[in-house]
Amino acid sequence: MSEDLESAVEELLKRADDNKPIAVSDCDSFLNDIPRFTAKHGMEETKKFLTFLGNPDENMKIIHVAGTNGKGSVCCYMQSVLLKAGYRVGLFTSPHLVRINERFCVDGKPISDGLFIEIFIETLRRICEYREEGDFYFPTYFEYLFFMAMILYDVYPVDYLILETGLGGRLDATNSVENPQVSVITEIGYDHMQYLGDTLEEIASEKAGIIKKNIPVVFFDKRQETTEVIKKKALEMDARAITVKKEAIENPRICGENSGNKHIAFCFNSLYDKYVDLNLSTLAMYQTENASIAIQALEILRDQGADISELDIREGLISAKWDGRMEEIRPGIFVDGAHNIDGISAFLESTGQIECEGKKLLLFGVASDKQYPEIVRMLLESRQFAGIYAAVMDSYRSVSVSDMKTAFEDAKDELGIIGLPIKYYSDVRDAVTDIITMRKSGDIVFAAGSLYLVGEIKSFV
Repeated sequence: MSEDLESAVEELLKRADDNKPIAVSDCDSFLNDIPRFTAKHGMEETKKFLTFLGNPDENMKIIHVAGTNGKGSVCCYMQSVLLKAGYRVGLFTSPHLVRINERFCVDGKPISDGLFIEIFIETLRRICEYREEGDFYFPTYFEYLFFMAMILYDVYPVDYLILETGLGGRLDATNSVENPQVSVITEIGYDHMQYLGDTLEEIASEKAGIIKKNIPVVFFDKRQETTEVIKKKALEMDARAITVKKEAIENPRICGENSGNKHIAFCFNSLYDKYVDLNLSTLAMYQTENASIAIQALEILRDQGADISELDIREGLISAKWDGRMEEIRPGIFVDGAHNIDGISAFLESTGQIECEGKKLLLFGVASDKQYPEIVRMLLESRQFAGIYAAVMDSYRSVSVSDMKTAFEDAKDELGIIGLPIKYYSDVRDAVTDIITMRKSGDIVFAAGSLYLVGEIKSFV
């Protein structure tokens, strides 16, 4: 352990021992500093520390969720239905939008600051105990949070724990759990290629790494190349593979008399039942896919003995709300975390079906490690937006103003677009202030490009 890290650990533990105040921001700062001192560990090391914790996962009913797009939404829909069915539910997700507590939910609510700090300190103590036994392991940022989740839901048990992977699957810290009830793989697309591979087959192979021996896997069958990889892995693991196909989702439509009451209705033919006129409290058409995946996974839990009725499913779906996914944070202002090519495609499909009396305006911010030139071209090619406000996010990963200008100008030239007003900002707050001030009655504002952007907007709007 480096001297700086050792000093920070000692200082936090001394404050805890002396009953001196520790804030969530202190824990957050410590976690954000971890990447300076440690690197990702192999699965063997992660499992070894989980064993040191007593393998708490062995006493948990875990639903393990991986995928490129839609993981958080699927988790949210499953959580909502299980709560309607009367179960106590834990949810571990990433990333958070505004506060780190959001990553740990019990019965649909983020844990309190006091509980977060309690679990954070307990995790730190256990790491130090482990090191005293001669192992110099220190977890990465995400590994630390995963171990916090294992300790949290061990000390405060739930009936079901929904566990979302961080980045991939095969080498993800969450994959150290041995016996989930069901594995779920959502849509697979191009993202994080520097870690997961350059082809859809390579990315699918990483995601399929969560499939466990004899554990059923539910996955979205959208692309033949990814479906073949998942089915092959399932066969190797003697795991039952249950597909959710796009054609099983019928008659998706926006319903309602006014913008305040509009929602999506659709039908879904699952493996066992035909669900007619299911409703979702969103205007994001892509959520019909995520809700259908959730339904199919819930039916597997029902096969295993869970008491989940059709009414639970219906009421759970309509009551589910997942922040940052086509979320209307103010009348006529929507934020969406779409941040890769497939996500932006789904975002544009949804915005194209939303009626607007005035103009559609776009607030855009994006991380530099995304395929942002292609994303920019897609946004312009849609020709849906009468004005674009491009802003630099408060993140070291954000694309700069100059790089955004280059991407937009290149795309305009390629597409022959003339006269589209695009404004650039070095600060998201300034862009939000401008777009809200300048929009007219009937205009709709959409914000997309990054979950960092969504979180930043939600922190002050």
